[in-house]
Amino acid sequence: MSPRHGIPHRTGATGLARRQFAADPWVSLGLALLVGTVALLLTAVPRGLVDVQSRQLVQEIGSLSAAQRDLRGDWQRTVVFGSTQDLTGDPSADGWAPLVEGAERVRAEQPEPLRSTLGPAQFLVRLTDTVDYAPPVESGYYAATLSLAVDPDLTEHVDLVTGDWPELVVDPPVFGPDAPQQEQDDPEPVPVVLLDEAADELLLEVGDEVQGLVVAGTYTPTEPDDPRWQHVDNGATLGTLYDPNLGESAYATAFLSPDNRGSIGQPASVRMRMWFPVQPGAITGSTGQVEALRAQVNGFLAEQHTLATADEIGDAGAAQVPLFTTDLTEALGRIVSQQRATSSLLAVVAAGPLGVALAVAALGARLVVHRRRQALAMTLARGASPGQLRRLIAGEGLLLGVPAAALGHLGATLLVPGPTPWWQWLVTAVVALVPSVALAASVDDASLQQRRSDLSSRSASRWRWVVELAVVGLAGVATWRLLDRGARGDGAGQSGIDLLAAGTPVLLALAACVLTLRLYPLPLRALAAALRGRPSLTPFLGASRALRDPAGGLVPALAVVLGTAIALVSAVLLSTVTRGAEVAAWEANGAAVRLNGPLLSDELRAEIEQIDGVVAVGGVADTGATRDLVVDGERQAIRVWAAEPQVQEVYARSAPVPPLPDEFWRDEGIPAVVTLLGADEMIPDDATEVQVSRLGEIEVVGHRDQVPGILVTGAGVLVDGERWVAAGGSMPDVTTTLVGVADGASPQAVADDVTELVGTGGVVTTVTTRLEAFEDAPVTTGLRQLFVGATVVSALLTVLAVVVVQLMGSTARTALLATLRTLGLGARQTRALTAWELAPLLVTSLLVGTLLGLGVPWVLLRGLDLTGLTGGSAQPALSLDLPLLAAVLGAVVLTVLIAVTVSAWIAGRTNLAQALRVGEDR
Repeated sequence: MSPRHGIPHRTGATGLARRQFAADPWVSLGLALLVGTVALLLTAVPRGLVDVQSRQLVQEIGSLSAAQRDLRGDWQRTVVFGSTQDLTGDPSADGWAPLVEGAERVRAEQPEPLRSTLGPAQFLVRLTDTVDYAPPVESGYYAATLSLAVDPDLTEHVDLVTGDWPELVVDPPVFGPDAPQQEQDDPEPVPVVLLDEAADELLLEVGDEVQGLVVAGTYTPTEPDDPRWQHVDNGATLGTLYDPNLGESAYATAFLSPDNRGSIGQPASVRMRMWFPVQPGAITGSTGQVEALRAQVNGFLAEQHTLATADEIGDAGAAQVPLFTTDLTEALGRIVSQQRATSSLLAVVAAGPLGVALAVAALGARLVVHRRRQALAMTLARGASPGQLRRLIAGEGLLLGVPAAALGHLGATLLVPGPTPWWQWLVTAVVALVPSVALAASVDDASLQQRRSDLSSRSASRWRWVVELAVVGLAGVATWRLLDRGARGDGAGQSGIDLLAAGTPVLLALAACVLTLRLYPLPLRALAAALRGRPSLTPFLGASRALRDPAGGLVPALAVVLGTAIALVSAVLLSTVTRGAEVAAWEANGAAVRLNGPLLSDELRAEIEQIDGVVAVGGVADTGATRDLVVDGERQAIRVWAAEPQVQEVYARSAPVPPLPDEFWRDEGIPAVVTLLGADEMIPDDATEVQVSRLGEIEVVGHRDQVPGILVTGAGVLVDGERWVAAGGSMPDVTTTLVGVADGASPQAVADDVTELVGTGGVVTTVTTRLEAFEDAPVTTGLRQLFVGATVVSALLTVLAVVVVQLMGSTARTALLATLRTLGLGARQTRALTAWELAPLLVTSLLVGTLLGLGVPWVLLRGLDLTGLTGGSAQPALSLDLPLLAAVLGAVVLTVLIAVTVSAWIAGRTNLAQALRVGEDR
């Protein structure tokens, strides 16, 4: 019969799915929203990490001086012919062409990314002879030194202020036995160009002569901040050096004609320098790419690079082969370590919220099926097969997940611009399948009837035991492998993310949840028995329902455990890295203020001590000779470092710099020493007699890998300077001065006064500037945002998990509450009953998560290298910031209370009439 006679068409699978979705769309849409959010985070967070690492990489490379990061080559040569015309007879010949072409050939031969990182080579010739003279008294300088140099590209980088460019004036060399008679008695002065500032300070004008030189003109740098000037000493600024006894001396560079080859007459010995400028903006990429660049730079330094042959130069006796050096490889090594640490921390912290999100997605899928239980059961009863039902609901999951995941991915690409590697689309595709798989897995093959599932420490399913033992076993093995990494010398993080460090916390959380759910029924059963005899119904009924009809099981427990653990792990790791950076800054600087450069004379020490806020001035220096370390008759070579007695007060004022042992400073008995770097391995614990040449018998009272504020490059011992002098030695020259600052005084003000005192003759650094640089670094800001974001996301997911758990048990709870409300149960008691159902499990999970959150950082610090983040040479110690931990734990507890309150409020809105009518229909 047709529909016209009252018999409708048979409803197909699509129509059935549409009707089921339309009847209760909100949970399904919520599941799609969760999937879209997860896809957005999984796409945005890695892109954000790449952006942070790229900006940090540029900052790290940019913070190096050009002299440190550039690939610089130095060599000595003798220039016989100062002009190309005298060398070749061709006035149009370019004397620099062979070197320039050779340097470009060397650069073009390098592999990528090194070739793109290096800029065109630049050259500088500096004559070994300098011009020293006494400037006018009115200048304020007691002495001045002019260094002669040739920059073939000078005219491209400076602007002429007065006068003219210097002409090429070179007396051709004369050889033979009668050469002295042919020398000119009054040679023509050589024109040079000076920095305008230097000429003003030294009271020199165009046309003035200084010992065979004549000032042809003055210049100012076109770009004074151009990194190239860091290779040209005193080329962009006038150098000064302060002497407490004599005053200030001045240092300037006088440039010869750019056409000069490095001689002003007779054959001259010159220092040649060329450098390939490193462009910080060109160094980008992942850990593997930076590691490849470091390997290429190391390979470049290990090879010999011939710029020009002896025939190409003409008057050179050998090929021009520079010796290249750079500090770039050390910086790239720090960057690689830093990128590994940040990637691993990202994986550790993000694994928690991701695990909670997947658990909530699975729980949401169960809720969708649970709310359709009656319809699905009717569909099975009318002949549908379980396979058809799974395909139907899996198709609905695809319709929900694919658009949501795609929108989340596209939203992330708009929020965080950058390249999109192929694997990000693969991750998005996997996320898109989550609703489909979770919905299909939630369909029961049977009649979908409700069953009791009492909590018990014993299980009837042997597969549960297998899975739980596997989880606990994996967690134990992962923890053991992580803790034993140092002993094995395992470089597990060499390629980027440390998967072992990232997976161990999640496995520990799963194992903790397994053990919690196994042991949790025992105290809960005891609590229900204790509440049985009390007159109040709500506590006993709530505890009994939590025992007999648990709605969530593992999922809410895992959500709370992971949420609590991630919040505390983030707080502990953040405080540990911050404290580690502070310790590293103090150990690197040695004191609140450090001065490098000038010799610490008694006069300079007195001048610094007169600065307001300074309480002690001292230093540590190498005695300059190799000494014999005799251990039970066995001799080994070491270096001896001597510490001035003032260093004791400096270190005392420089917490957290570890002070030297009190025994080190004793002035009686055998000398006490502290071993440095690898010297401790030379002296076994059972050694009976230890001696150092000149000192005699010694007592080792401690060990330091490095002396705070001093760079120690080899095995040695540190001794009190007064004991060293008493033994017949002399106190070495101190060029690194440590300045102790009084409590309440401004280190920056002291540093400014010291800088004003020494001028450009020294470099002053402070701990404050180091710490400010750490705080402002992109990686520090990124980690802070990561930790806060992970905590917030985990908290929101925890609330969502608890609410979903409440909705899972809403059907049975609503029927019970409707009956109890009819019998006189109040709305307040209804909400309390719901809270009692959730509270025991959530409180237990909260305690387990707290213990896990404090224990996981201890495990991670023994397997995850954080020195790349702190900048120190040693792994930072675990640091617990109690106020921060209390605040974070309070926020977690508040989150759980909010989740319980929301669940209780939802349960308290029971419609008695509707619930009773539904009961009658059954």
